[in-house]
Amino acid sequence: MPTNRRTFLGQLGSASLLVLPAAVHGQVAAAKRPPNIVFLYADDLGWTDLGCFGSTYYETPNLDRLCAQGMKFTDAYSPAANCAPARACVLSGQYVPRHGLYSVGGKRRFDSNRKLLKWNQRKVLAPENAKGLPGDKVTFAETLRTAGYTCGHFGKWHLGGEKSQTPAGQGFTKSLPMKSSKTHWVLPNARRRTKETDPKMYMSDVFAKGALAFLEANKDQPFCLYYADYLVHVPLEAKEPLVAKYKAKKPVGGHKNPVYAAMIETLDTNFARVLDKLDELGLTDNTVVFFFSDNGGCGTAKNRGLGPGNGITSNLPLRGMKGMLYEGGIRVPLTVRWPGVTQPGSTCSVPVIGVDLYPTFAELAGAAAPKDQPLDGESIVPLLKDSTAKLKREDIHWWMPGYLPHRQAPAHAMRSGDWKVIEFFEDSHLELFNLRSDIGERKDLAKTYPNKLRQLHDKLKAWRAAVGATIPPRNPDFDPANKGKW
Repeated sequence: MPTNRRTFLGQLGSASLLVLPAAVHGQVAAAKRPPNIVFLYADDLGWTDLGCFGSTYYETPNLDRLCAQGMKFTDAYSPAANCAPARACVLSGQYVPRHGLYSVGGKRRFDSNRKLLKWNQRKVLAPENAKGLPGDKVTFAETLRTAGYTCGHFGKWHLGGEKSQTPAGQGFTKSLPMKSSKTHWVLPNARRRTKETDPKMYMSDVFAKGALAFLEANKDQPFCLYYADYLVHVPLEAKEPLVAKYKAKKPVGGHKNPVYAAMIETLDTNFARVLDKLDELGLTDNTVVFFFSDNGGCGTAKNRGLGPGNGITSNLPLRGMKGMLYEGGIRVPLTVRWPGVTQPGSTCSVPVIGVDLYPTFAELAGAAAPKDQPLDGESIVPLLKDSTAKLKREDIHWWMPGYLPHRQAPAHAMRSGDWKVIEFFEDSHLELFNLRSDIGERKDLAKTYPNKLRQLHDKLKAWRAAVGATIPPRNPDFDPANKGKW
């Protein structure tokens, strides 16, 4: 294993000496304890899917209250437009080119679909896709453990099954990973049911129960809880009483699916159980809570996301949906509560991205980042203390060298201030938007501001050179009859 990972793992044993029983430390030492970290991670929850982010159909009173108690980030982004790469970026603190996981499954994932072109019939040849987060990456959990934290993971993992890729192999002392994605109804241990007579529990309830037990067991020492619920990912399945409640409710715009609404309410309820447990254990004042989503909502791909369509939810006014590099696929809700530090009810419009969480957690814990593993994010602690503060970096990036049929062709996107540029690799064309005046990305300004476009394109190329990102090659055997079909 690389030296940096071996060194970090070697430090874990000595780090445990930093955490002594509360009876030994006494109340004075406990008061000086670094803050606990709770990371509540939703799956496929769109930017407008919470009450505090604009929905009047979905009901999220608990997450709305969390938002009111802390800071709301209006311009927060997932580092990828779909599940696995977003999680790999967050856990490693690195952009996609550094870990190689850009999609779910291999590049041949869609070959069995007769309606879609096979990977090698497309205009650009996608690179191999990593099967999971490489085991030699030092995760935020491993970094926190060197500072004496106990880390627990409950919920979706989606980062590979090799021993070094599992939660236990990536720094989590306690874990209850998702064993099935075919249904939300599972055995009480979160494993798959094999027959109809098997006992069943709603998966989110199982994970919440595990998270609460973890809090109880680790209340006397610094901890990081990573609760990554499977909600609100398909299949659409929810508890019938909640579904009936929303069937009786009038839809509002593109927010109209009663099953999806019931799933959102269950997510809200189970995340609230964690918040209530912190209150019960007297830990709230010394715990920083982060609520985030792994990518945009499952709206519609119709007209490349320009209309509401018939998707599960609507991301309007944003364009696009999960899987796309338009705002609907990558802009997500983020709220952070840090009692005594974040101003209750405050709002921050500084662009932040999922790779910022790793350096933020490290700073909160007083932990040193890995020396030989570049972190692409920047700590947002200054913003948590002052929403008007500035970050050092100017740009944030999204790298997608493969295809998500009917949603995204290979491309590179970047936000720089209010400007956003997307380069599409099939034909090398560029799109330019000003998000301050056009959050819906309806007006392409590439021809209107050629100098700005040239400046941003130079930044794209410089970033690719810096992180080792290579534009996928054109297919020499491409059939022109397949143009635009992917």
